[in-house]
Amino acid sequence: MSKTLTLEGDLATVDSRTIITAQGSVTAPSLVVPSGAKMIKRIIMAAAAEGLGDGSGVFFLRLGGNAVTRGEQTIMVSAAGRIAVQTGSDAAPMYCRAWTLEDADIEVTPSDTLTVAAEMAGSDLGTGRVVVTLIFE
Repeated sequence: MSKTLTLEGDLATVDSRTIITAQGSVTAPSLVVPSGAKMIKRIIMAAAAEGLGDGSGVFFLRLGGNAVTRGEQTIMVSAAGRIAVQTGSDAAPMYCRAWTLEDADIEVTPSDTLTVAAEMAGSDLGTGRVVVTLIFE
């Protein structure tokens, strides 16, 4: 039976690693790998920015900490871009469809601490927002 960990958070600035720890209404979230888990089997993630700045950016997920046995893993999540609104037109909305990485097979140590971080790189598109679900087996 698989176990999951879902985290979310804001990326307040560009080109800066941001640790993601929020779990909605949970006041003391745990980043400990579930007992008996041997790997992160799947990753589901979405990322977007509010689009207050023009340019293009990319989003990365970084999985590390003592729990990741082969060192930090960096995964490109998505990209976004925005151009200034032209007279007589509306800006297209920015969004990122959630994606799933099947068979991620990232080896972890059970009951050890995981570090989940995200980063927006490139242009500062305004505050970014990420949500990620890790599925352990």
